[in-house]
Order: sequence, then structure tokens, then C-alpha cells
Amino acid sequence: MTMQSATTKLLAAGLTACFCLTANAHYIWIERDAKSARLYFGEVAEVRERSPGRLDEIRAPEVWSPGSVAPLAAVRGKAYFAIAGELKNQVLARETGYEVKNWSGIGVVKPMFYARHSVWPLDATPAARHLLDIVPVGRRRDTFQVFFDGKPLPKAKVNLYAPNDWMQDHQTGADGTVKLLLPWRGQYVLEVIHKEERAGEFEGRKFDAFRHRAALTVVKSGGIPPKGTGGGASRHAHEPAAPAPKPAVLPGASAR
Repeated sequence: MTMQSATTKLLAAGLTACFCLTANAHYIWIERDAKSARLYFGEVAEVRERSPGRLDEIRAPEVWSPGSVAPLAAVRGKAYFAIAGELKNQVLARETGYEVKNWSGIGVVKPMFYARHSVWPLDATPAARHLLDIVPVGRRRDTFQVFFDGKPLPKAKVNLYAPNDWMQDHQTGADGTVKLLLPWRGQYVLEVIHKEERAGEFEGRKFDAFRHRAALTVVKSGGIPPKGTGGGASRHAHEPAAPAPKPAVLPGASAR
């Protein structure tokens, strides 16, 4: 074993110990390749809802790329919405027609879902387009910023899902930014929730607050291979997933 490969394995093992598997409530997120994009509903490391089934709870998502001449089409399939049209560096989606929910521990809320897929890293920070949005900070490979209603959102909890399905949570600073360690090659999903204490009514049902939930997807082209450091189920759905090791929680990491 070379010194470089030994160092890589030690780094992967140490970083893996800082991440923990989690189950969380549903959100929407976008995945794409060179020619196509897909909108999913569920939990990236746990479940991808299907139609007929809970995917049908996402009624009519709006999808677009800033700079495109026309909105993008979102065609419901069995496992995702296929996104068609002119795909630019940023692909965004939102679902505002989700029905009012009475959730234990949360209350009667109107869920609002937002998603962004970004080419990354970027030379300049893109503009916030959603009411709740997460964007990569320009010229920084490790820093992201959360906005609500166009303003940086401090003390926001950001969940990070790594390419091997491990998860860690962080909190934004006073300027809405968060610095993340992204060691593995592959897809990362950042996700944040913000409860807006503003009552309203939707489709004849009154609610006490809005519950906004946003996700950002970025893909890292280089780094440590994720295989063997965790489940990897969300990134390798077509391959048998390796059993996930029992996570060790180090000081500063949160077990959920």
C-alpha cells in the first residue's frame, strides 16, 4: 500500500465516523446528467416515492432554468418527474400546491417545497430565486448560503447528505453562510427547513404557519471514492449497496 492510498483510507475512515445515518421528513430534490434532469420526492438516502403512491402528493411542480426562454416541463413518471427543456447551469423547482397538514409536534402548517440543482463550483454566487433558497458561494468550494425572502438566514439548520448516504447537520452563521467538508466524489444534497409564523388559508383549510423546505444538489467530480465508506444507496440505486457500518459519533457530530 502506498503512503497516498493509506492516507486516503485513514481520511475516509475518520470522516465517515463524523457522519451518521438518518431518517427525515420528505422533501423534493433534483438530480441531473449531461442531457436530462429528474425531480424526486422523498428522502435522498432513504426512500424515493413512486406513482401511484406518495409521489402523487406533488401535484404540479414549477420547474425552470434562469436564462432559459421558456419554463421547463415536468412529466410525472413512476419514480420521478422527468424534466425537459433547455437546461442551464441552474435548474430550479418548487411545489406550492401541497395540501395543509396537521403534523404532530409541528402543528397545522402549509408545506412549501423548493429545489435547486447547481453546476458547482461557480465564479459568482447565484441570486436567490426561491422564498427559501440555498446557493453555492462563488469561488468557494466549501461554502454555501441560505436565504429567506431574499435575506441571509442566520442560525438555520442545514442537513448535508453525502454521496455514501451519511448525514451531518450544521448551522448557518450571522450572514447565512455555512462551511462544509465535502471529501467524497459524487452527489451532495443540502437541505434546510424554515417555519414562517404566518397564518393563512389554502383550499378552504386554515393553517397557523408556513413550513418551507429547500434542497440544493451539487456534484463533486473529484475526491475520495464513496464505495466502502457507507451505504451509497441513493447514488448507486442500480448496484447492490454495501452494508452501512455502525456509525461512531465524535464530539461535534450529531446522531439523529
